[in-house]
Amino acid sequence: MLRDERKRGPGLCSAIFTILVIAGIAIGLYYWIFGNRVPGHVVLEADFEQGVVESVPNDTLGRMLLAKKLNLRDVVETLQEAATGDRVKGFVARVGQSNMRLAQVQEIRDAVIAFRKSGKPAIAYAETFGEFGPGNASYYLATAFDAIYLQPSGDLGLTGLIYEQPFVKGALEKLGIVPRIDGRKEYKSFRYLFTERRYIAPHREEVTEVMDSQFSQIVKAIAERRKFSEDGVRALVNKGPFLAQEAADAKLVDGLAYRDEVYDRIKEKAGANADFLSLADYRKRAGGPNEKGTTVALSY
Repeated sequence: MLRDERKRGPGLCSAIFTILVIAGIAIGLYYWIFGNRVPGHVVLEADFEQGVVESVPNDTLGRMLLAKKLNLRDVVETLQEAATGDRVKGFVARVGQSNMRLAQVQEIRDAVIAFRKSGKPAIAYAETFGEFGPGNASYYLATAFDAIYLQPSGDLGLTGLIYEQPFVKGALEKLGIVPRIDGRKEYKSFRYLFTERRYIAPHREEVTEVMDSQFSQIVKAIAERRKFSEDGVRALVNKGPFLAQEAADAKLVDGLAYRDEVYDRIKEKAGANADFLSLADYRKRAGGPNEKGTTVALSY
């Protein structure tokens, strides 16, 4: 009997190994066949706190460092395609803290507004807008959505804009370095970083005009989306930052909720049978709108 048991041992191991291999192949085939499909009912999700990039470099290191970053062009095109796609039923995004530039925010914001025109719901949520620091750009993006939810322990850093400019002329003098930089007319201000100790009139005028223009765009957009007057928005900015309940009382957000509660609410609107799929995965499975035809060039 002992001899028979020893003979069965290797055979049993081989059988188990074979079953595991077959099971692995079956699972792999299942995901290969079905895992690349877009489900019948989808809610797209995105995390804009990780920021976006204009493009991913071709070098290996660049791809490794930026592999998980959202590509701005892909975000915009995917939302454009999703607006008309029958399978996409809604969009939810985390927008709290981000280092995106204002131009990038505006691109995505316009794409979200266009997505909403299809009648599909779009909800933004955040643990915090700025963590008691500037959260202007993130909140500006959030106002493109149907509803904004803030975590009860969070805050809203709607504080206005500030520009800071270092001047290194004093440091260069201590090092015995004399900068020789020319500029065309007085508003070519890059040289002032090296040639001045503080703002001079043309430099200050230029920076102030740019800042006022950007702030006016933010104020106007918030006023339109949140149903305030522009003077009302400016008054709120002067009172900021806000604790979560203060932001809700001021009607700057539509409610206080945690992430799971926000996801329950988008499911109520999109349908209980809807699956969540990231923008990046949806793009991979559904493809982009401009992938056919001959490519001449693409400049970022």
